[in-house]
Amino acid sequence: MTTGSRAPQVDGYSKISFWREKNIGIISLLSPGTFNLDTISELIKSLSIAAVDDNVRSILITGSNYSFSRGLDIPTGYLYADLRNYYESIKGLILFMISLDKPIFASINGSAINNGISFALLADEVFVSDNTKLTFDQNEPLIFLYSITAPKRLRLEDKKISINGINVDKDEMMRESLEISETIAQIPYQRDRRYRFNGFESILIQEELDFLDFYLWCEGKKDKR
Repeated sequence: MTTGSRAPQVDGYSKISFWREKNIGIISLLSPGTFNLDTISELIKSLSIAAVDDNVRSILITGSNYSFSRGLDIPTGYLYADLRNYYESIKGLILFMISLDKPIFASINGSAINNGISFALLADEVFVSDNTKLTFDQNEPLIFLYSITAPKRLRLEDKKISINGINVDKDEMMRESLEISETIAQIPYQRDRRYRFNGFESILIQEELDFLDFYLWCEGKKDKR
């Protein structure tokens, strides 16, 4: 469905699609799945809808066209106020996901780059397959509480970074992700988040500083050319 065919169009949304199958709310990042302000806003809106829908027991976030997410999409110009506003939006999304009283799963149905990986690691469980391709290229600072999630969720395997996740068949990824999500939705993952993200407030502050330093340094370097 979202691994090759087109996700349903939702009125008022251009960066994501969302729908429900049985008791699972599905959110699909539309290719290339970059996080600009519109994407972040639409994610928060769709998660808010799922949060109050009694027919939704869990949420599954995936990508489209064999791409999960290509990472950040920063406002052009790197103005300080714009960067602060951008990070505040990211922080709002993080806080909403941590506080959501329903399990959140991610299915990396193709490539994930930089903060596309960091975002997926916020989920309670991550589905991976032989089609899952992870790339870190150092072209953006890693946020989304990466310093909390990465040590527990990433591992080195055959000289490549991979995710400690739930392995599914690459040709049946969506179907198997949905079936397993329905089964494990009864596990109270949302309660475990309080412990898993213990101390996240200080991490958010440090990530914001690193984020601002990175892009303001890039802008300053550009001005000297």
